[in-house]
Amino acid sequence: MFILITFIILIILLVLLHQNYNKYAHGLRERPSYFLWLCTRFLDYKGWTTEQYCLNTNDLKSTDQSGYLTDKDIPTRNQSRPKMLRALPHRQLTQHAPDDIMYEMHKHMESISIPKYGGQTINNELLLRGSSINEYTGADALFLPNADEKTLGHGEFAHLHSNDGSFHMILHPSDAKLLIDKQWAERFPLHGVNFLNRIQVPESFILLYAPQNENEVKIWKTILNAAIDYNRDMRKHKQ
Repeated sequence: MFILITFIILIILLVLLHQNYNKYAHGLRERPSYFLWLCTRFLDYKGWTTEQYCLNTNDLKSTDQSGYLTDKDIPTRNQSRPKMLRALPHRQLTQHAPDDIMYEMHKHMESISIPKYGGQTINNELLLRGSSINEYTGADALFLPNADEKTLGHGEFAHLHSNDGSFHMILHPSDAKLLIDKQWAERFPLHGVNFLNRIQVPESFILLYAPQNENEVKIWKTILNAAIDYNRDMRKHKQ
């Protein structure tokens, strides 16, 4: 009798867990792994998946207050924030980029970078393009060449989510704050986390919402240029 009751309880738990996973994955074009779902449960426990946490900019401070974007560069976004899955993966559930906009974003990334092979180049000013290291569900990414292996994603500073058009990137703290305040972006739930005391996720690691039209693509390009300049300058300061 004890074995039967235990078996029934396990079946009920499995059904409930499966329902919870389906709810978590609802609205995503890709099906995340159960491992990511388990990690998300931990993030929920820590309170890192709330809108309030991902939109908080109080700690986005820099000794150099001047960023790479100005108030004139970025107008206030003229629609509400999309419905989000603030988890692993970090994704938009609504307001996906149209296919022609996605195509234009991919073509622009190709135009400013070269294919990544070993990650090593002679010219440090080049940008490399390849599959994301940080994004486990697949994304096209941009890398700084000849990166220190201890850096996040071995030099990866931006990647495009092909399922919705949103864009993770590392920005100057002042720029990240500007974009969040003007409703263009939010912070990655794991911002600032230090993994095994070796690799730290930058505080200004943000998700930029998917462009909806040609005008927003122009704004996206301006923001991407700011990310490129910031990450190049940061590496120069560390050398």
